[in-house]
Order: sequence, then structure tokens, then C-alpha cells
Amino acid sequence: MNSTAPQPTRRTFLNSTVAFAASMPLLARSIAAQSPALTDKSTINIIGPKPGYTPQIGTLVSMLTWVQRGVIMPTQKLTQADLDHLLDKDANSIGALMLHLAATETYYQRHTFNGEPWGKWPADISAKWDPAMDLGDAGRKTIKGHDLAFYTDALHEAREKSLAELRKRDDAWLMTVDKTWPWGPTNNYCKWFHVCEHISHHAGQIDLLVKRLPSYKP
Repeated sequence: MNSTAPQPTRRTFLNSTVAFAASMPLLARSIAAQSPALTDKSTINIIGPKPGYTPQIGTLVSMLTWVQRGVIMPTQKLTQADLDHLLDKDANSIGALMLHLAATETYYQRHTFNGEPWGKWPADISAKWDPAMDLGDAGRKTIKGHDLAFYTDALHEAREKSLAELRKRDDAWLMTVDKTWPWGPTNNYCKWFHVCEHISHHAGQIDLLVKRLPSYKP
């Protein structure tokens, strides 16, 4: 996946790629401190423009913020053993899926903010993120032995970068169409909405895996 742009299939579309501040780990607290409007209890369920962003970008940010809770909420009490657990020999661990989401967001940042062709990343970036992006055997071999903070910090750092860059851009940028994208003509809004739905997709997997943990108690 890292060597070529995503292909127009459901599988590659999915693979290419806050509880509120008082009850959540570092990710939610840090975002709330920077942008209270994104995590305030009275507005978290309001999808729409947000202060500090142009209207459509603010709407996108509100969606990114809302779906991130689906990853944070079910994982906030997991141990290292829980995060490393493999349901079967072909499964991805919960920790690997969390890091996969940070990798996806990082690569879409580099592509849409920096103009880097998909898969043409600097060697140090590929070395750091490819195992998490590609998952499979590479992910199972290398993504383990970390506590929860390792994964929430990675998600936090990726999201803070996204928010900072999105503040610099306007709705015209968001609507800019890339006619070379393998899915067909695709604007930046669609690319970043894919990041959003990608989080939702893997949040569902994470929720299932949490409920299959040996330590799980309903």
C-alpha cells in the first residue's frame, strides 16, 4: 500500500488510509485544552462549523473529533497485555489498529498538506509508519510491548498536526479536486472524510476485539 496510491476497491479504500475531557486520557484533555469548542459537553454532538476554522473545514473537524471517541472510549482502561492480544494468527492487535489510525492520518497529512505523492514518503517516514499502515505480519511482529499512552500519544500528535494545518486552510482548498487520484476525481474533502470514516471502521473492529479479550468483563 505504501508504494502505490490506493486503488479504487473497497478493501484498499478501507486500508489506505472525546467520554469527555474529565473522563478521558491525554488525547481528549489535550485537544480540549487547545480547542474547548471541539470537546465541550454541550457542543460535542453538534456537527457543523467550529471557531477557528472556515465553515466546511470546521464541519470536517467536528466529525473527526466525534468519531475519535469511538477509539478512545473502549480502550481507555486497557493494559499492555490487552493491547497486544491477538484474537487469532491473522488478527491485528488493538494497539496495532490504534497505531494504524495514527499512520493513516499522518500519510494523508503528508499527501494533502505537503503535496507528497502517495507512497513516495521519505525513507525515515516509511520506516516509522509502514508497519502500522500495512499491518499484517509486519504489524504483528513489531507493534507490541507498548502501554496505552504510547498509542494515545501517537493519535494525539497526529490529530494536533491535522488541526494546526487545517486552521491554515480554507474551504476552497478543501474543495480542490485531484483528477489523478485512483478512485477518480477526488477533492480534499473526500480524502479527509475517508480519514474520518476510516476511524469509524476500525473503531468497530476495536470494539469487537475489546469484547473478545480474555480480561473482558461486561
